Amino acid sequence: MQLLPSDLLKKIATAITVYDKSEAESIAYILMEHFWNISRSDALLNQRAAEVNEEELSSLIKRINTAEPVQYITGETWFYDRKFKVNKHVLIPRFETEELVHLIINEYKEKQNLRLLDACTGSGCIAISLGAELNNSQAFAVDISNEALQTAWSNAELNNAPVTFIQNNLLEPDLGKLPDNLDIFVSNPPYVKESEKKLMHSNVLDYEPHLALFVEDENPLIFYKALTKLATNLLKPGGKIYFEINEQLGKETAEVLRSFDFQNIRVIKDLNGKDRIVAGEKNN
Repeated sequence: MQLLPSDLLKKIATAITVYDKSEAESIAYILMEHFWNISRSDALLNQRAAEVNEEELSSLIKRINTAEPVQYITGETWFYDRKFKVNKHVLIPRFETEELVHLIINEYKEKQNLRLLDACTGSGCIAISLGAELNNSQAFAVDISNEALQTAWSNAELNNAPVTFIQNNLLEPDLGKLPDNLDIFVSNPPYVKESEKKLMHSNVLDYEPHLALFVEDENPLIFYKALTKLATNLLKPGGKIYFEINEQLGKETAEVLRSFDFQNIRVIKDLNGKDRIVAGEKNN
């Protein structure tokens, strides 16, 4: 059947029952652009009628109504003005992580020939964005998951960003495989406590990889302790470490850096006023 953009938008949005009207319309726009090549401007101008297969449309809406993230349905998302492939092996990049990337870019935009490592890289969005934005930088990215690294490698190709990818268990790292003399060590590691699962929406809990999300309540800073120790070996004197963190554990994460003799430690709030980033500098 042929539908004008306005009719297709209404048909999709009204069929989505698991989100409010505004969110349903946002999802409808994403589906329309990806599957029918109808942009928001096309929809607003009500141009370019689309040939719609009802069976395909019904299948898409059914997936949305099971709370499957639209990014996994389309297989892509945007992060820091670049398109990234996503799938069940990697987390969907968040706006808060864009804030982390933006902070680092602002602090290093005048520098040249930087060496940086993104630990627990997932989709590769941090390493690829930093590698592309920072002048003549050499970017490395590490993950334990081979499937995640394959996705990250595809994203580096997609964005024409040279990144060296390394498979390594960073809780028990093989130092021989990792670069040293780094200027920047950055990570968005697993930090959601198991007890916080009950507060999460099903679109995250049922679909995104738990390996990249959760830590035990008894040791919620396990990755921050291991990665800070690792960073003391890999960073050059004066090099900086940046972590995205659990908003409840800002002071505790800062204390981890302090225990490894980092200096100039900062706990930085995100745009929603929540503790989101901890940064520090390796002592000379």
